[in-house]
Amino acid sequence: MGRQWFPVARSVDVQDGPVGVHLLGRGLVLWRSSSGAVVAAPDLCTHSKGDLTKGEVNDGRLVCPKHGWTFGDEGRCVFKPSGLSINEKAHLKVHPCTERFGLIWVSLNPPSTEPIDLNCEGDVGYRRIHTSATVWRSNPVQIIETLLAQNNPSFVDLAAEVPFFVHGAVKSDDGTTHRRLVSCAPSDNRTSLVTAVIWTNSDGHGDDAEIVKATMADLDEVKSTAEKAPGPASADIPVGDGSSAEWKRQFLTLMGQGVER
Repeated sequence: MGRQWFPVARSVDVQDGPVGVHLLGRGLVLWRSSSGAVVAAPDLCTHSKGDLTKGEVNDGRLVCPKHGWTFGDEGRCVFKPSGLSINEKAHLKVHPCTERFGLIWVSLNPPSTEPIDLNCEGDVGYRRIHTSATVWRSNPVQIIETLLAQNNPSFVDLAAEVPFFVHGAVKSDDGTTHRRLVSCAPSDNRTSLVTAVIWTNSDGHGDDAEIVKATMADLDEVKSTAEKAPGPASADIPVGDGSSAEWKRQFLTLMGQGVER
């Protein structure tokens, strides 16, 4: 999992100050550098071992709250109040980080692939909106299983991508289509961060609040079900022949547990 891309925050939520997130059990700090790019690094100062999320960002540089060590682009230490020389051990070991679909994506190690791509992002007939990011007390395998088991006749073209993404379209009676991408990032062994991106071809931006509200209502139902169900370990996932069978095969292969078709 350490070589996969996961959305850990919305782009709009990382602006003027540091933001703390968790991914695969690790605490990370995000901030915008002077170039505007987001930097992702361990939430631990290389000097004081203090929480960098409690610091501040000045001109794109992250300042540790304890002793003022300052980190710039690519996590490199650029200032020590003591005036001592800066060696390689002073720099933060940053993680691969990028932005796509208005989300911030992080991979803990050099990624084995690109982040998921959907052709609706470049469709001029659609505009993109977002729900809030929410924490679910469920593991991502259970969440994907529950999402794929939805009994919603208006939700069509439902499909899953590894590691933990589900996308599809909701079509209204008036012909409006809302394309949804739901992503799940494992924060730790017990919780996951769930975000949804929506591409809609509705006429006016005045509809956006209602579209988000409807999406969140659907996700709340899934959340309630997923949090009540015990999540299986990956080795215990039955492949079967249902709608989630192909995702299960791909996931087990990703985890090094190839299965026969």
